[in-house]
Amino acid sequence: MNEKNTSFASLERELGYRFKNKQLLKRALTHSSASQRENYEQLEFLGDAVIQLVVTSHLYGEGGSEGEMTMRRQKLVSHAPLKCASEELDLPSFIVKGVADVGEKALSSVYEAVCGAIFCDGGYAAAEKFVNRTLLAAHVSAPRNFKGELQEYVQGKGQKLPEYSTRRTGGTENKPEFSSEVSVCGRTFFGEGKSKSEAERLAAKSALDGLKKG
Repeated sequence: MNEKNTSFASLERELGYRFKNKQLLKRALTHSSASQRENYEQLEFLGDAVIQLVVTSHLYGEGGSEGEMTMRRQKLVSHAPLKCASEELDLPSFIVKGVADVGEKALSSVYEAVCGAIFCDGGYAAAEKFVNRTLLAAHVSAPRNFKGELQEYVQGKGQKLPEYSTRRTGGTENKPEFSSEVSVCGRTFFGEGKSKSEAERLAAKSALDGLKKG
């Protein structure tokens, strides 16, 4: 085993978390091909549940229907983004294995296991911070396109496209304020923001929420 695998100091810096119990981290990085008993499978199971909760809580804060939130969660916790997060942290280089190739699934599994280990060592707050920084920050950086979602929604209902009316309502030259109203499906909804696009985006969000509630 090389020096990189025996010293976790550099990895802990990448994780943004320092373990009190180093054995938890070692176990989270151990594939079943290296140890049938002390491997990452149980921590992977735990980490999967923690990630699901953190992502679910984040999406609940963003809002949307249950179906929409479920679809977005499925995309965020699928193999591809977890694998990407794992590679960004260089976790594959630290996997302790007994065979040359442990397969693609191990790349996402080890991320889940490390999350589980952080949860065991530091509690939910530490795990939540880890997931927010290493997974959500990379994949939920752009704001939702509420205007596009609203357009798709009304088109699906066979209704006319939304019509926006936006104007500056105050603020200063450096920090202007805007108000927008959108007319759609015979109703009017409003939004306010620090730019024209933000005001229209929030008006569209208000419309989506209002129309879906009936």
